Amino acid sequence: ELLAARALACARPGGPVAVRSADLALPAGSATALTGPNGAGKTTLALTLAGLLEPVGGAVRASPDLVGDHDPNNGPGPALGTAPWRWRSRDLLRRVGTVFQDPEHQLVAATVEGELAHGPRLLGRPEAEVRRRTDELLERLGLTALARAHPFTLSGGEKRRLSVATALAVGPRVVVLDEPTFGQDALTWAGLVELLRELVDGGAALLAVTHDAELVGALGARVHHLAPPDPAVPLAPREDERRSASGLRRLLGRGRT
Repeated sequence: ELLAARALACARPGGPVAVRSADLALPAGSATALTGPNGAGKTTLALTLAGLLEPVGGAVRASPDLVGDHDPNNGPGPALGTAPWRWRSRDLLRRVGTVFQDPEHQLVAATVEGELAHGPRLLGRPEAEVRRRTDELLERLGLTALARAHPFTLSGGEKRRLSVATALAVGPRVVVLDEPTFGQDALTWAGLVELLRELVDGGAALLAVTHDAELVGALGARVHHLAPPDPAVPLAPREDERRSASGLRRLLGRGRT
């Protein structure tokens, strides 16, 4: 697998534990659907797997194949280690693409085409490659006519497709998406799913937080179902010690710090 979680516990900064003791692997060339009711911690788990949140228990480990992968334009850079949350932002960007629950949280450019070009340019990709990839994604996701539009003027469904395209623009080996098909009609849904299917067939590992059963079927995704954490279940000893030391144990209602 490219990424693996073992006995993973995760939480938002300053918040209660959202997921306890999750075991999950993301093999190359596979799709995994993260399902469960609202409040089960799906988004928090996804962000932790993507390296954007530090685990509060257990571990997320990147495989040597993912860690050792390097950009031919910039070389391998310094040794990364296997914990994605410790990587520099540019090293994470190359390896793990993330689509947030709210697309506006990842929009940084003044135009749609600028949004797609931002990541590849940040990584020093040749301009001809940047242009080719930008044009390809604009066409594939039905955004060509909006190339010069400001991203915040797009509809909700268009912003969603743009956020997916932005995550794919640099060609990451792992892609983590939160509700990627939300707000799509039948035509744009089909185009988006076709692109994601090609990504998996090309050897990427895909994790999708989703309530879309048709997406799960179309991708042939394995399902990892989350239930809300039971506050009556005690923390593992190492996790409990860490929460206590950081002042978070009180937030969980499990005693005083």
